[in-house]
Amino acid sequence: MAVNTDKGLILIIDDEESIRDGCKQALEKSGHVVLTAENGKEGIRIARESKPEIAFVDLKMPSMSGMEIIDFLSRDIPDIVSIVITGYASIVSAVESMKKGAYDYLPKPFTPDQLRAVVKRAFEHRNLKMETRMLRDEKEQMEKNFITFVSHEMRSPLLVIEQYLEALRAVAGRCLDKDANDIIERCNKRIQGLKALVEHWLDISHIESGIFEPEKNPVDIPGIITRSVEEIAPLYHIRELTIETDVSDDIPEVTGDGESLMRVLTNIMGNAAKYTPSGGKVSIRAGHDEYYVSISISDTGMGIPKEKLPFIFEPFYSVKREGEEQKGSGLGLNFCRKIMEAHGGKIEVSSQVGKGTTFVLKFPK
Repeated sequence: MAVNTDKGLILIIDDEESIRDGCKQALEKSGHVVLTAENGKEGIRIARESKPEIAFVDLKMPSMSGMEIIDFLSRDIPDIVSIVITGYASIVSAVESMKKGAYDYLPKPFTPDQLRAVVKRAFEHRNLKMETRMLRDEKEQMEKNFITFVSHEMRSPLLVIEQYLEALRAVAGRCLDKDANDIIERCNKRIQGLKALVEHWLDISHIESGIFEPEKNPVDIPGIITRSVEEIAPLYHIRELTIETDVSDDIPEVTGDGESLMRVLTNIMGNAAKYTPSGGKVSIRAGHDEYYVSISISDTGMGIPKEKLPFIFEPFYSVKREGEEQKGSGLGLNFCRKIMEAHGGKIEVSSQVGKGTTFVLKFPK
């Protein structure tokens, strides 16, 4: 996996001709290919065209400073290793250049040996950085492949088990006593939970791998709120909860995928039902301002402790209810956040223990 080291393309950006020529001669003797530029504008143009591995940048130049050049190079060529050449070396300038993306700095005057030593370190640093990135990319790809494989492998047996349970009920009929029916019902609930987990896994995997691309259609916010409320209403009836809606009449349409946004809403509404005791209320409001179209979902439930709020959107993290035997998958809110990000929006949360939680979905106008 090692990347070729030692020899490569180097760019010198310095307004002093003697510095450019001296660096070029010293580095070409070591087998490097060297390009030079006398100002920042020319240096950035050459860098964009030739993609050098290393760039030496003079800190003090007319029209464009070395800091500005390094900032441009770091954004345009992420793999480049920038080194500051300066006759005004100080701790302050060194720290500032590092913040802009420089790897090292070389104070004037310097010898050819000092120049070559810095180049050697820079190539070693670049190779290590690229190998680390390749390993990280491979690890992420393996994780995505594993999730997809496991999800697909789980789907078939879950479907078969679900069908067997339905067949058992159909065949046994009234022969099953209450205890047996309760066991079957518990099995069915666990299967539904596993199926939901598999679907979330696949959705998140598709989003992270770039396969998921939200449709870009006009989405009627009042319409998806109405449909979401209708879908979740049976659960709220069972749990004896009240749903209250307050939706502005003049909400503009947003661009996106209505079905995935509905899943976001029903997921958050489902969580509100799960964490709100019987007799409680869930309020859904929608409006807009100069910048955003917003939907808020507030409940009168148990609330989320302040120290746990930063983690609720992380995968597999779930807040357990009091007396709850088993927590959820912890993927639902992670899915919601990724869907909102895929739409260019964001999701915010505030909560107070014992008083309830509010989620706010914000879509750019």
